[in-house]
Amino acid sequence: MANEMSRIAERLFNPKDKKPYIFNGKPLRNLKDLKDYLVAFKEEEAFWVASWLEYLGDKELARRIRHRPHDFKDIIIGRYRELKPYSSLYGGKEPLLKKP
Repeated sequence: MANEMSRIAERLFNPKDKKPYIFNGKPLRNLKDLKDYLVAFKEEEAFWVASWLEYLGDKELARRIRHRPHDFKDIIIGRYRELKPYSSLYGGKEPLLKKP
């Protein structure tokens, strides 16, 4: 499970050879950029966001957003918090809290 989470985190936090999502002229390059600009998004844009996240490599996140587009901001924030500890950009491939 940790290896899969690390792979997904790397795809979303440090996408390689992927085009950014252009929002109001601002390139959003990864999940952090998206999270930082979520306040500006409207529910109608949830399906476009889901498609971009799927393109980056997170089919599960895209599926959840498509299933509940009215909750897409909360879903994205939750996934960000879930994956951040696994990203090498944030200190490594292991969760911050390890089970004993």
